[in-house]
Amino acid sequence: MKEVNQTKIMKRDPLPDIIRGFAILLVILGHCIQEGNGAAFSNQMQYFDDRLYQLIYSFHMPLFALVAGYFAYPSIKKATDSSSRKRLLFHRVSVYIIPIFVWTLLEYIRECIVNTYYGYKEITITGVFPEFAMKLITNHWFLWSMIICFVIVYVMHYFLHDNIFIFCLGLLSLFFIPDGLNMHAYKFLMPFYFLAFYFHKNIKENNDSMLCKLTQKITSLFSSKRLLSFIILLVVFIGLFMFYDKRAFIYVSGYRITKNIWYHMLIIDVYRFVIGLIGSLMIISFWSLIASKIKNYSFPILRAFGTYSLGVYLLSGYITILGMRRITDSLNYSIIRVIAESVIVAIISLLITIVISKIPIIKKIVGK
Repeated sequence: MKEVNQTKIMKRDPLPDIIRGFAILLVILGHCIQEGNGAAFSNQMQYFDDRLYQLIYSFHMPLFALVAGYFAYPSIKKATDSSSRKRLLFHRVSVYIIPIFVWTLLEYIRECIVNTYYGYKEITITGVFPEFAMKLITNHWFLWSMIICFVIVYVMHYFLHDNIFIFCLGLLSLFFIPDGLNMHAYKFLMPFYFLAFYFHKNIKENNDSMLCKLTQKITSLFSSKRLLSFIILLVVFIGLFMFYDKRAFIYVSGYRITKNIWYHMLIIDVYRFVIGLIGSLMIISFWSLIASKIKNYSFPILRAFGTYSLGVYLLSGYITILGMRRITDSLNYSIIRVIAESVIVAIISLLITIVISKIPIIKKIVGK
């Protein structure tokens, strides 16, 4: 049995982990740009005008959503009976819920201790539970988005039989659902997750539908013309990025088209989706091209970051805000220093995540 498991590990394609590893390093760099250039830079939100920050945020979260959605399909496809489907749902939700709950609880306890010590506010029993509950449902928005997206495709596949009409109606409704409680961020990632999920589904299905044929043709063309695909995607992305400004950030403009001039908001939403998709496909095509040119490629460092990406994502955020800012709040903007900060934060986050993942009693708090 041990030999079989080792064989499976050896045969596992490292490309998804490499892409995830690259993406999580971009996440860390983005957080360090935001939090590591001095208090004034962060508090005045000057990072929204930083071109490197804009470049990273134009596609890095959509890239994560595409990868997650693509690999959600095989898991759902394998669950063929009621019990296996329930186990799958419980496992997928718990992978994210446990870290969300534990890290939010630790963060809330720390805040209560600090607030009590400095006398910022009085902690009451009646106030603790609703306050913590609100923090729980708004903290770690990306992990919540992965739960929501998976539950939706789970319901769509098993109960609604992937009905295309319901699917399109659901996507259209996103423009009208209120943006509160991080809904703007969830709505932003949903189309990428769903697109990747159904793209994978159509690759694997053997039928004569036009959608399946088109999907398989695109996949075949992409595989046979990797260099050309990358160049085209790169050129298109550069053209799109020329128009990127702070309005394109989901945190700035939101998602609901009824909150502003509707056609302005719709243009922003469509632009944000297109550049996120093109940028993500550009990165995927780049690493696919590298993988096709290098025999027995592995990129162990990137693969390690990809394998432990959930824990690195969580820990790097806390290290950046609670640790690094104590040192950098008095400093001015420096991209060279920010890159150095990112390397340090990334290494520390990875090492701590690996250690935690080796301890059975607590490894679930980093998604292991």
